[in-house]
Amino acid sequence: MSTQNADSNVATAVSGVALSEKNKKTLVDYLGDMLSVESHIEEALDHQLESTKDSPEASAAVHRFHDMVKENKTALEQYLESMAGSKGNVVKGTGAAILGKAAGVINKVRTEGVSKSLRDDYVAFNLAAMSYSMLGATARALGDTKTAVLADSGLKDYASAVIDLNKIISNVVVWELEKDDHSVDPNAADANTTAVMRAWQTQSPSSKTAD
Repeated sequence: MSTQNADSNVATAVSGVALSEKNKKTLVDYLGDMLSVESHIEEALDHQLESTKDSPEASAAVHRFHDMVKENKTALEQYLESMAGSKGNVVKGTGAAILGKAAGVINKVRTEGVSKSLRDDYVAFNLAAMSYSMLGATARALGDTKTAVLADSGLKDYASAVIDLNKIISNVVVWELEKDDHSVDPNAADANTTAVMRAWQTQSPSSKTAD
């Protein structure tokens, strides 16, 4: 999410009701969990800036993702500070335990291939997207429109990143096979990308309605 846009959207959104202390604490805990997710992903992408440099397409994508995550993290830090008065000690209890288990997936930087690093990013990005979805649902349920706007922005970022990975993964896989001196079908990457995109498109509500 663009920090400037997120701040603008959050500033113009108006909560329907004043937050109780209990609701505020719950939202601060969720926001802290979300900040931890972003921090874990940023750490993994820090390593990938170097490990993917031999693949122009993968490297460009990782740089875009890294910039996105840094903006998301900054926006969350600023929002948490304004809401909780402090950026420290906001991740507690069950949320922290879940993140501890997830960190094993997010932090693992693959050494055996660029495509497998992108596969791990795909897992991490879907975790982040679901986390933002949960944050949005919680915010709306507790009457906090401002936090819901922030969650929507993060969710859109990760949805876009997942689509981006769907579009490039076949090219990177075939590039790695060629790099390892395999003889490959020159049409394989395009054909597989078409199959991947079709698989997701056929599951969209509009496609099912058309069927």
